[in-house]
Amino acid sequence: MSDVNSPKKSVEALEVSNKPVVWGVHLIVTVIIFIVAFSIIAAMFTSKPSVRKWGGGPPASVGVETVKLTASNYPVWIESYGSAEPLTQTQLVAEVNGRVIEVANNIRAGASFKAGDVLLSIDPRDYRIEVDVAKSTVADAWVKYKEELAQADVAEQDWNIQPGNDAGRDLALRKPQVAAALASFDASKARLAKAKLNLERTQVKAPFDGKILKQMVDLGQVVNPSQTIAEIYSTDFIEVRLPVKAQDLAHIQLPDDYHTPGNTPINNRENLPIVLFEGELGGKTYTWEGKLVRNEGAFDSSTRMLYVVAKLDNPFVSSEQLPALRVGQFLRAKIEGTQLTNVYAIPRRAVSQSNMVAVAEEGVLQKRLIAPLWTDKDSVVISASPQAGTINNYNKVLNSTDQLILTPTANLAAGTRVRSLNDVNANEQLATNKSLIFPVKKDTKPSDNSPVTLPAVNKAAANSSTPTQN
Repeated sequence: MSDVNSPKKSVEALEVSNKPVVWGVHLIVTVIIFIVAFSIIAAMFTSKPSVRKWGGGPPASVGVETVKLTASNYPVWIESYGSAEPLTQTQLVAEVNGRVIEVANNIRAGASFKAGDVLLSIDPRDYRIEVDVAKSTVADAWVKYKEELAQADVAEQDWNIQPGNDAGRDLALRKPQVAAALASFDASKARLAKAKLNLERTQVKAPFDGKILKQMVDLGQVVNPSQTIAEIYSTDFIEVRLPVKAQDLAHIQLPDDYHTPGNTPINNRENLPIVLFEGELGGKTYTWEGKLVRNEGAFDSSTRMLYVVAKLDNPFVSSEQLPALRVGQFLRAKIEGTQLTNVYAIPRRAVSQSNMVAVAEEGVLQKRLIAPLWTDKDSVVISASPQAGTINNYNKVLNSTDQLILTPTANLAAGTRVRSLNDVNANEQLATNKSLIFPVKKDTKPSDNSPVTLPAVNKAAANSSTPTQN
């Protein structure tokens, strides 16, 4: 039995004797791993990236598009909008009753007419009879009046032969009877005039030159007095109501401000502001010219805008250059404003939302704050006078010697070296910008004598890029 257990004891003794060796190997491997990891981490913190140097000299500059400031006068135009509406738009109504017996061709919707044109005829027979009856009444009244005059002459002769009491003289001379006969004659003439007027009113005539907007009655229809026959409008000129912001009113010479020293309005339209209207017809854009004739004198309670009114003559007459306008047509308008003198007109894209501009001063970018006098979709206008108070954060004003930077500079700090693309070779400057924006990688580093080949970039990419910091 002791022989059976002896091999088991030998194996156990061998396993116990090998344990120190295994633990020693594990310890050595662990130490090696820690040493390698520590070396890698130390290398990461202590090593410096290689810097690609392009030679001596100052740091490369950023190419920018610049323009020289020039003082000039700037005409202000205020943009607005409105719709073409006729000054006179009314309802044509019947003034007598009767059946419609004739309708003119130019009473249809859209048709044109001249002042005095007969647009519609009502049956006149009843009114002709009334005229004949009135004429008969006038004749009878005339006869009675003449009879009274004759009797008055006889009575006067009798009075002269045998005078009576003065108190009854007028009655004796038949003066009251003569006056009554004369009044009856005048009344009969008035009834005749009214009958003739009603007969004339059976023909409905156009009161002015215009067009039919809507026809209300047609042939055979019986109409009554005050019944609408058609809606019409004049075509001599139109008026357009144009909303203007309160802050823009300072740049408009409103029509009610045109007065002589004696406070008499000036009626000469040559002095009124010009209004240019733009509208589209048939896929084409046309321009009409009008005048600003008045303002409505009160701000709109909902929009807080003041409406001014522009007038456009003969808008519905087409020509070779311009088509006729349409009622209700939408129009864009530009109102002539004041002229700003001795100002700089800065392109809108060169001004930031905070009214900052960038200038190139001796090859260095500087940012300045401006105070706009006027802003439109194309330009920001500032004063060119140093006394205007257009002061920037460097206590300087913009002047004609400044090179205004048009390239967006939101990502460029003040003090960045810049070069004008207007003065240097564009390809050379674009290559320089490209090297700043996209540094050459280490594995593609060229030799000192080999040229750098860069992919072509467009001007916009170079202008909108941001250089890396050294």
